[in-house]
Amino acid sequence: MAVAPNHGQTRRKPQAIALGGHVASAVRRPSALGAALERWGAMARAAWMAEVDRRRLFLWLPVFYGLGIIAYFSAESEPSLLASGIPLGLAGIGAILARQRLATLLPALALAALAAGFFVATWRTQRVAAPVLVAPMFATLTGTVEAIERTHYGVRLVLTVSHMEPAVGDALQRVRLTFRGRMVLESGQRVSLKARLTPPSPPAVPGGFDFQREAYFQRLGAVGMVSGPITALPAAESVSLALRIAAGIDHARNVLTTRIISVIGGSTGAIAAALVTGKRGEIAESDNEAWRGAGIYHIISISGLHMMLAAGLFFWSARLVLTLLPGFSRQHATKKWAAVVAMIGATAYDIFSGNDVATERSLIMTLVMLGAILVDRPALAMRNLAISGLVVMTLRPETILGPSFQMSFSAVAGLVAYGEFMRRRREAAPLEKQVLADGALWRGGRLAMDFTATSLIAGLATGAFQAFHFHRLNPYGLLGNAIAVPVCSIVVMPAALAGVVLYPLGLDAPAWSIMGYGISFISLVAGWVSALAGAVATVARFSGWSLAWMALGIAFITLMTTRMFHTLALGVLALGGLLAARSPHPVMIMHPEGTSALVRTDGGGLTFLGKSRPAFALQQWLPGERDARSPRDPTLVVGARCDALGCTALLPDGRPVALVLDAQAFAEDCERAQVIITPLKVPDHCRATVTAYDRGHFRRHGATYAYSQGEAFTNETARNGRETRPWIPQDRAREDRARGTPTTPASPATSTLPGKMPPAWDPQAPDFDGDAQ
Repeated sequence: MAVAPNHGQTRRKPQAIALGGHVASAVRRPSALGAALERWGAMARAAWMAEVDRRRLFLWLPVFYGLGIIAYFSAESEPSLLASGIPLGLAGIGAILARQRLATLLPALALAALAAGFFVATWRTQRVAAPVLVAPMFATLTGTVEAIERTHYGVRLVLTVSHMEPAVGDALQRVRLTFRGRMVLESGQRVSLKARLTPPSPPAVPGGFDFQREAYFQRLGAVGMVSGPITALPAAESVSLALRIAAGIDHARNVLTTRIISVIGGSTGAIAAALVTGKRGEIAESDNEAWRGAGIYHIISISGLHMMLAAGLFFWSARLVLTLLPGFSRQHATKKWAAVVAMIGATAYDIFSGNDVATERSLIMTLVMLGAILVDRPALAMRNLAISGLVVMTLRPETILGPSFQMSFSAVAGLVAYGEFMRRRREAAPLEKQVLADGALWRGGRLAMDFTATSLIAGLATGAFQAFHFHRLNPYGLLGNAIAVPVCSIVVMPAALAGVVLYPLGLDAPAWSIMGYGISFISLVAGWVSALAGAVATVARFSGWSLAWMALGIAFITLMTTRMFHTLALGVLALGGLLAARSPHPVMIMHPEGTSALVRTDGGGLTFLGKSRPAFALQQWLPGERDARSPRDPTLVVGARCDALGCTALLPDGRPVALVLDAQAFAEDCERAQVIITPLKVPDHCRATVTAYDRGHFRRHGATYAYSQGEAFTNETARNGRETRPWIPQDRAREDRARGTPTTPASPATSTLPGKMPPAWDPQAPDFDGDAQ
C-alpha cells in the first residue's frame, strides 16, 4: 500500500503517547466542567422543546405586551401616536417575514408584543385626555351628580361639570368632592355648589400609588371639599344618554344598599351591601381592619372570587332548570346554554356593582373562560388566562401598574398552574392508582387537600405584590380563608343571588337575613384570626426592581411546566428576595409638598415633623419602615421640637434638621440647622451653609427619600424633574400668577380635611384593596 509523502513534515507523536497513557485518557475525555455543561445544555434543549410541544410560548405574549405598557409609563415625555405606531408596524412586518423559522419568529413576536403594548398605552392616554386642575382654588360648579356614596362621616360624590366659575383654561369635565354631614342628594340630580378644589395629589412615596395618574385615566380633573350649601337645579335637557344611564344605575345601587342595611343592620349590613352593590362607605373601620388582618378582605372587594361565584351560580342554576325540561335537554347542549346565561348574569353583576377596574377585569376573565365552553375548550386553562390578560391590558393598560391587576392575575395563574400540574400527575399515575383515586373517600380527601393547596398557592403567588404595595403580609390568611371562603360560597353568595331575584317582588328580607348570618359568622372568624399574635407581619419597603425579579420568577413557575425552568424560577425569586432584603433605610422621608417629614433620630426611631399629619402619606411611610404605629400615635412626635414657625429634630449622627413653615424661621434655622425642609423658597444666602429641600425641589421631584452617605445625602424621588406627562401639572406658577393666588402650595391631604377623619374619607385615597382572588 502506498504511503502518502510527508513533504518534509515530521509526523508528531500523539501527545498521549509522548506523555503517557494516563494523560491520553484525560485528553480524550472531556473535563468534568465540560461534561456538566454538555449535560445542562442537553437538559435545557429538552426542556425548551417540551415547552414548545406543550404550546407554552404563547403564554409569554401577554408578558411582553405588559412590558411594552410599562415601558410607555416609564417614558419621561409623552410619545406621539404616530411615532409609537412605527415600531409596531415594523415589528409586525418582521414577524410575518420570520414566520418560517421558530428561532426568528419568537424574538420577532416578542418585539411585536412590546411595540403593541407601547402603542396601546399611548392611544389610551390620548383617548381619555381631559383637563386637569393645576393649582388649588375656590370655584362655583354646576353639573350633574354622576355617582354618590354615603359614609359614616359624610358623602363622597362624582360631579360631571357643565359650568365652572371662575373659568381657568379648559373647563374640568369631572371632579370628586366630599361633603361633611348627611344630606338629601341623589344620583342624576343637577346641582350648583361652591367647593375648594385641589389638583390630584402626586405620589407620597417614590414608586408608590400615583393618584395623579389614576385620576387622569378616570377623567377626574380635581378633588376637593364642598364649602357651602348645595342648590338643586332643574334637570338639563343636554345631559348625555351615557351620563343618564350611569346615574340611574348608581341610584339603583344606592337604593338597594339602603334596603340591605335596613334589613340586616349595622356594619354587617354594610358588608352585605358591599358584596352586592360595591358600596363600601358605611362599613365600620374596625371591621375593615379585622378582615384585612385575617387576610380575607378580598371577600369584601368585588372581583375575581365574587365574579366566579356569581357566574357559577348562574351557570349551575340555569343548567339545572334546563335539564328539567326534557324536550329542550334532548335537543340542545344545556352546558352551552347555561354558559350563555352565566355570561349575561356576570355582565349584569359587573354593571350593577359599579363596573370598577377590578370587577371589569374579573368579568373579562370570566367571559373568556365561559366562552371557551361555547367552543368546546377547557374553561380553566392558562391560554384563556393569557387571552384575558391581553384583553384587560388593551382596554385599560394603566391597570397593570396597580396591585389589583398584579395580585389577581398572579393568583389565578398560580391556581391554574396547580390544576394543570395535578392533572398531568393523575394522567401519569398507574391505572390502579387512578381507579383507587375515583373512590368517594379519596375524592373527599383530595377535595380538602386541593382547597388547602389553592389557598396556600394564592397567598404565595400574591405575597410579593402585597408586600410591595401594602408592606404587610397575613401569615394566618390560610386559616382565615379556609373558614371564610366556604361560608361565603355556600351561604353568603347564594343568599345574595336570591335576595337580588326576590327584591323586585318585595320578598327579599329572608334572603338578606340569611346573608347577614353568614357575614356575622365570617366577622367573628376575622376578629379571632386578626387578634392572633403575629397575624399581621410588616414588610420593609423595597425597590421596584426587586419586585420585577420576583414577578419574573412567578411567571416562570406558572407559565412553564418543566423542572429546569422551575429551578431557574426559584433562583430568580431568591435573587429578588435578596435584593428586597438589602434595601437601605432612609434617614428622612419628605412629603411631596414639603409640609411635613419623618426623620430618623438617634436609636433608629422615626419622628414626625409638621403641624398636621397627612394620614394617607403616613399610612404608606410607617409600614414601609416596619413601624406599626398609627398616623395619630402620640409617640410619633417624641424627639421633635415644634412651634408656630416649624419643627426641628436631630439625625442619628447629630446633624440638626429644620422644617420651616414660616419665612420668619429662616433667620435662625439657617444658622443652626444643617438640613432645611420647607414648602417655601430658601433664601440664597442660606443655601451655601445647609442642604436645602425647598419649594423648587418639591415641585420638580415630589416625595423624597433621603439616604445618608457620610456628610452628603443621596435622594430617591417620585419624579425625576424632567417628566412631561399629561397627568403631571407642568406650569403651576404661571397658573397661580394668572389667578392672583399665592404660589405657596397647600397640602391637599391635610389642609382640607378634619384631623380625626379616617383614611377612607381622604378624597385622594386609592380605591383599591388588594384583591388576591
